[in-house]
Amino acid sequence: MGIFHTMFGGWAMMIGMMLFWIVLIAIGFYLLHRFINDRKEELSPMEILKIRLAKGEITLDEFEQLSKKL
Repeated sequence: MGIFHTMFGGWAMMIGMMLFWIVLIAIGFYLLHRFINDRKEELSPMEILKIRLAKGEITLDEFEQLSKKL
């Protein structure tokens, strides 16, 4: 039992636990990254026009012309 404990205990056990936590944390970051990116919704062209009008990037006349083209 002494040889088995020496070979597979101590350092090997510590390295195994470190690898376990590193993999677990990496999986957590990956899932968090996917969750954040999946929540981004793509805006329709009309919504983009409304946002640009609200920001003052385009005038009301430009908004009306562009919305007719859509």
